[in-house]
Amino acid sequence: MIPINEYMTLQTDLPPYLPYPRFLSEMNLTLTAKLVYSLLLDRTTLSQKNGWVDEAGHIYVVFTLDALSQSLGRSTMTVKKALNELENIDLIERIRHGFSSPRRIFVKLPPLGQKSFPVMDRNLSVTGKENCPSLGKKTVRQRERKLSPNNLSINDLRDNDLNRAREGDAPSPCGRYENVLLTQAELKALQTELPSEWEPYIERLSEYMASTGKRYKNHLATLRRWAASDARKDAPKTRIPDYTCKEGESL
Repeated sequence: MIPINEYMTLQTDLPPYLPYPRFLSEMNLTLTAKLVYSLLLDRTTLSQKNGWVDEAGHIYVVFTLDALSQSLGRSTMTVKKALNELENIDLIERIRHGFSSPRRIFVKLPPLGQKSFPVMDRNLSVTGKENCPSLGKKTVRQRERKLSPNNLSINDLRDNDLNRAREGDAPSPCGRYENVLLTQAELKALQTELPSEWEPYIERLSEYMASTGKRYKNHLATLRRWAASDARKDAPKTRIPDYTCKEGESL
């Protein structure tokens, strides 16, 4: 039997709902990205009640990838792409805290009165960047500066990811620590080139970056370079023929 829905009256209490900021409607984000942001924004109320703040007093959300996927009824890969969308336009920031703990997610809001927003197309390219000062002059946390020993700034990494997104699909986080960024095309190319070793190489790079704090402009190029280096080490060495002769012998 089909349930009979009721009309709303002046006394009707609204059912539980997610907050949907008006500025989201002005952004050309995917629907999943907007839903993820609304869900994270709703979760901040729990963080406020529990006092989940960092040293600077910024509220953070603890929401695992699996929990987000189950809450939205989406695959983990789809949710990863949505989180990457939001992070690319600085609506969220993810910080790893501890070895096995889930990453802290800092939910951000545009400045009050801001009327223009970065526009994301289906490939996550950004236009109108000059209209968003927070993207052009992003404030980098002190702890992130300490994790950049090779003089590669966070802005350089973010710009590189966006440039790659303009050329194809958006990079998605891979590896145990979700810090290896590869597009679908790059992942397919890696699987073709290293059919039985692509996954161990991704995990190796993920662990290395997490443990050392090093960052690379192009993760696919790094993986290829590592694989080529290992192949050279494993290749049998060619022995040089011995052309020496004993006394009385001639060549």
